[in-house]
Amino acid sequence: MTTTAERIIAVSTAAWDYWRWHATQPGEWVTGYLASRGLRGTVAGQAPAGWARLVPTLRRRGFTDTELLDAGLALEAKNGGVGDAFRDRLVLPIRDSGDRIIGFTARRNPTTDDDPDAPPKYLNTTSTPAYDKSRALYGLDADAAARIARGGIPVLVEGALDAEAVRRAGNDLVPLALCGTAVTASHLQHLRNIDPGAVGRLINATDADTAGQGAIYRLWNLLTSEEAATVRAAALEHGTDPADLVKAGQRAQLRAELVDDARPIVQAAIDITLASYDLEQVEGALAGLRHVAGAIKDTSPATLAQATGHLTKRLEATTGRDVVVTEVVAAVTDEDRGTGG
Repeated sequence: MTTTAERIIAVSTAAWDYWRWHATQPGEWVTGYLASRGLRGTVAGQAPAGWARLVPTLRRRGFTDTELLDAGLALEAKNGGVGDAFRDRLVLPIRDSGDRIIGFTARRNPTTDDDPDAPPKYLNTTSTPAYDKSRALYGLDADAAARIARGGIPVLVEGALDAEAVRRAGNDLVPLALCGTAVTASHLQHLRNIDPGAVGRLINATDADTAGQGAIYRLWNLLTSEEAATVRAAALEHGTDPADLVKAGQRAQLRAELVDDARPIVQAAIDITLASYDLEQVEGALAGLRHVAGAIKDTSPATLAQATGHLTKRLEATTGRDVVVTEVVAAVTDEDRGTGG
């Protein structure tokens, strides 16, 4: 019989209590690690090293191996033995909007980072009856939900430590981490259920790398036409993330890149699209322009204005402003293109 969501939450809460206790014991490393990252004060647990430390502890508290396995807290070996899924890791709880612990995200011990045989850097709870990774977001607890309902600005990041970094950039920001999962329509609908205008205030701050750019494009495709006009993309420098800036002591810079210098997400999506074309050649610039124009034709007037202005800035040296406007109008009205190539 499948373990119920209520029982998953109970065993997850017990696991958190154990890991929090372990983080206070001599020899723990999570406190020093967080301090070195500029994240002093973050409440974290430590999963001890060893095959079976959590499992026997929770057995003694009345939880069964089936419950531990169903909660994603345990693994079954080929010989039938049951051991800990999280070992020698910094652990952070994933809570729901009722403040119940539904899962975990965890970082391996950094002393193993240079070991080619090290386990994955981050480990997250798999989907369970309590935790749906396509809907849950790290950081979206009761306090965060209340702040979003009052007009707080959701900031979407990739990892939990990025979310903890964003907490240091302003009380008006509500950091939410995907924890290794692509943004989904369910994630966004969860925010809309808290406040219909929440997604429209969102700032995307996924890592400034290839994967992060892909996240921007996925998000863009999930927005309503009204949201697409107001959602922004943070101005993170390539190869950086919020945690990097906080580690470097640049909280003011992080704030600037998240808020002051953030730009409409349509501009970021356009730049990602145009990166596949040779914009120094008329043929390449025109092909990129037509690709973008087709993608934005069903958006709001505000988004079309943002897009047209950005396309003009990027392409007028090659195609001329009139060609940009003509192509956008043709896409919106479904007219045949009258420009040459």
